[in-house]
Amino acid sequence: MFDLLPAPKIEEDLGNSSLPFFRVGLDTSRVKHDHGDLSSLLREMLWNHPGLPVDSRREEKALSILLSDTLPNDARATNPPLYRAQGYTLEVSEGTAALYFETRDGCIHGMSTLVQLLQPEGDGLAIGGDVAGAYTVRCCRIVDWPSIEVRGISPTFAWYAGYGRLGFDTQLWGYGEWAEFLHICADFKINQLNLCMYGYWPFELPEYPETVLRGFPMRVWNPESRNWVTIQYMHPNIAQPFLPRLIGLAHSLGIRMFAYIGLNSYNGGYASEHRDKRMRLPPNSKYVNDFDTLCLSDPSTIAYLGKSVSAVVGLGFDGIVFEESEESLWFCTCPKCRTEYLDGRSPAEAKHRANYRLLKSLHSVIKAANPDCVVGLRAWREPPLEKSQEYLQSMVSSIPSDVVLFWAPGLYVPPEEFAKWVEAFGRERIWARDTESNGVSSCLGRLIRIFRSNGLRCDEETNDQYLEEDVAQHLGSRELGVKGINGYLFEWYGFFIHFFAHAFYGWGSAMPAEEFYRYSIGAVFGPQSADDILYCLRSMFTIHESQLEIFPTEFPFARNKVEDRDEPRIRQAIDEWPDILRRLESVRSRLEERPETRIWLPHFNKLIVAHRRNRVIYDLALAALEYGRAKDAVEKRRWLLRMRDCNRGDFALVRDNYFDVNPVSKTGTRSCMIPCHELERVIGNELHPESRDDVPIYLGVEALGWLWL
Repeated sequence: MFDLLPAPKIEEDLGNSSLPFFRVGLDTSRVKHDHGDLSSLLREMLWNHPGLPVDSRREEKALSILLSDTLPNDARATNPPLYRAQGYTLEVSEGTAALYFETRDGCIHGMSTLVQLLQPEGDGLAIGGDVAGAYTVRCCRIVDWPSIEVRGISPTFAWYAGYGRLGFDTQLWGYGEWAEFLHICADFKINQLNLCMYGYWPFELPEYPETVLRGFPMRVWNPESRNWVTIQYMHPNIAQPFLPRLIGLAHSLGIRMFAYIGLNSYNGGYASEHRDKRMRLPPNSKYVNDFDTLCLSDPSTIAYLGKSVSAVVGLGFDGIVFEESEESLWFCTCPKCRTEYLDGRSPAEAKHRANYRLLKSLHSVIKAANPDCVVGLRAWREPPLEKSQEYLQSMVSSIPSDVVLFWAPGLYVPPEEFAKWVEAFGRERIWARDTESNGVSSCLGRLIRIFRSNGLRCDEETNDQYLEEDVAQHLGSRELGVKGINGYLFEWYGFFIHFFAHAFYGWGSAMPAEEFYRYSIGAVFGPQSADDILYCLRSMFTIHESQLEIFPTEFPFARNKVEDRDEPRIRQAIDEWPDILRRLESVRSRLEERPETRIWLPHFNKLIVAHRRNRVIYDLALAALEYGRAKDAVEKRRWLLRMRDCNRGDFALVRDNYFDVNPVSKTGTRSCMIPCHELERVIGNELHPESRDDVPIYLGVEALGWLWL
């Protein structure tokens, strides 16, 4: 009925709209309990409508908002506890919007719905440099509540920082950008952020200053003189600390803040700065990912991890989520670890045994610092994904009883496997599943992959993480009534539809995925742009540079190589490319027209850059096919040079639009999520075998665990 995101449970259109208004008046006379400053809250919820002032007086051409913390009983509310805890009733007439709630959270959710119902009318008053036109609201009655209590997302605050990169997207934000994002979360009823902090710490740790993301040398492109400049980078929260302030803002908006960190994996820069503290690889090992885990038989390691976790709690987080590495093919072979953990056990069993002890130790540290801090765990992700009942029970008994789960199976297993976990741990302990399609997309070097239609023969890929799989898992969580969901959002710009899905299905909709895509885009961007946006998101055809046959390192998220049979699809993409660009630029122009929609401009700037790169990569792929067909050295060299030119053109677009684009090698393993460097190395070796560079540049350290390297 109304294009709202998330969709309300019960909505009644009363057939007309309110009178036009230029301001809102707030009446709190029927609020009997302390819910904080509700006038300030309303101003916060109107953050993206600066021309709509809030006044406590009743004035002409104002919408009167009447607040009451007496929530009416409604027999249609199928989850009375969540209706009372987070629900609301909203009644809009010609001159009044009455909002009923029992808690501040319910008030926030009701306000977010009211703000979405605002419809600009056009002509108005000039305020603050922008034209603030009149608004109307559709007269209606809405009764609403969530189906799932905890609706979380996981953006990145620091992601493999100093190990595989230094920062991109949200990792480069300061307080202002994070504050805007929190407001967007409140707009769509997200009530928990699980901030991923992998790598060098993005906060001060005075006892271990070498583990902090400060003074990190990097080369950045200077467009003024078109040269590379070496700088020393520090995380924005270290340059100007803001995390405690940000957590305070989140709490005022009804959002809890969790830190998402490794369980002996990428915990600050300690393993990089103190290589002698790392786990010891097996003799003559082929593995290269020894740089992120620490030897747990070393007392100094345990002390460091305890101090680090204590510092995280001290920042004011409401919870700590630990992620156990999925590495299960090797474990530390130092004499103490071999005796204590490895002898008579598989590497996976040794890992779990050591990590159970570590978790219990860190759990004590956390509870001593803040007894109310929630402890979460993301673990047991290695094969076999289908666990026996006996093994599930051993999992339950091996961790503290109040630890909640931020991973439960959803992919590559039958639906019954998730039900087994729910039965073993209980609904209240399931806070997340394997809804990580955006985590995979964010590994593609700033290219776009959302749907199967975006990639090269995706139905043949072994990795099955696409948006529709996230939706299916959220629907399963809703069906079994678990405590929470978590949606990964490791890359924000260009991937708004992932965010919409987590918000929409986290609140509890059962809408089929195919219907949701068009609905959600129309709800946020309007019907005029919805078809163009969805067409572009579905039609952008992405070939990852690693999919060229010449590229030596397997990339686990796009294993298919470009073959002769793909040429028609590539040429089709070339034909469709101008129309997609026209649509993207048209949408961007429409977004610029109103202040309320300008917040989405960076997403479309990013989509346009990715689309321009695609066009260069199409030529690169066709040149690679010609190289494979070449019959003699002269022809091969010709196509190698063409590939090199295309690759450099691709990188020029990357270099000119992004900040962190060069390899990082402080760990001893060269890594970069931009494939252009590795492709340049490989092509260079073919062109100049006399001066070979045989040290690979891996495509992001996050890929190594999937390759078991």
